[in-house]
Amino acid sequence: MAVDTSGGRKLFESATGDALAAKELSVSTLRAMRAEIRAAAVVVDVALPETGSSGIEVHLEHVDGPAISVLEPYTISGSDVRAEPLEGHTAQHVIW
Repeated sequence: MAVDTSGGRKLFESATGDALAAKELSVSTLRAMRAEIRAAAVVVDVALPETGSSGIEVHLEHVDGPAISVLEPYTISGSDVRAEPLEGHTAQHVIW
């Protein structure tokens, strides 16, 4: 998702079947748009091998601000979804 310079939202999808490839494609698309946007979020479903669970990773950037990353680990057992505490940290800029 991106927010353009006038405040409008742009939503797009990079469905590749692979989280890393989807993230790279999304970042590449956003880099190409960076003169037209002021903020962006890249969201991917990732595997967390160290815990054996999955997670939703959200990378956020603003043209004039910091880059941050938030991770929501989760596990699924049958129809039960168990979310773990959010983890957030400062990230490297990849769009601006």
